[in-house]
Amino acid sequence: MHKFDPSKLEKLDSPSRLELFDPEKVLREFGLRQGMTAFDIGTGAGFYLPYLSKAVGESGRVLAFDVQKEAVEYAKRKTQELGLTNVEVLLSSELSLPVEDSVTDFVYMAFVFHELENPVEFMKEVSRASKQGALMCIIDWTKEDRDKGPPKEEVFSEWEMGLMIEEAGLRAARAVKVGNYAFGFYVLKPG
Repeated sequence: MHKFDPSKLEKLDSPSRLELFDPEKVLREFGLRQGMTAFDIGTGAGFYLPYLSKAVGESGRVLAFDVQKEAVEYAKRKTQELGLTNVEVLLSSELSLPVEDSVTDFVYMAFVFHELENPVEFMKEVSRASKQGALMCIIDWTKEDRDKGPPKEEVFSEWEMGLMIEEAGLRAARAVKVGNYAFGFYVLKPG
């Protein structure tokens, strides 16, 4: 598995990413609501932070995590420039999120799962930081030939991802196509 090259952060912040799927629609359909605490795991350039911030509103908050210092600094600058006062960007390690147990209502991971060194252990850590009944939206590339994203050999199929999610003690409810290049997994922490 490869990690995203931080020298390409600008590319992650390109409006062309909206061609992949409509983030507002996806977040709404996956259950993100006003007042929730949401995680943006693998925030990168923070492309989805304005959408997450708007969805949770003034009464909610967004905690964004990345393992790369350059990405955290970039996303922090972006949140300040956009005035996203309900967003906090934090440096994390892959198997340790810098938060207490049972913090979040909603977990968002877009195009991150295929980069994980140990997906099962990572999802156990995500589960630890999630409240009972927390909703999760895990989006990744389809395992097929595409003209965008990594080669299909570097991503998991929906079936493979579902097995790893279940092995971590979470419920992989269903996978849906969220655009021409990606699918989203509805995941639930049993409560």
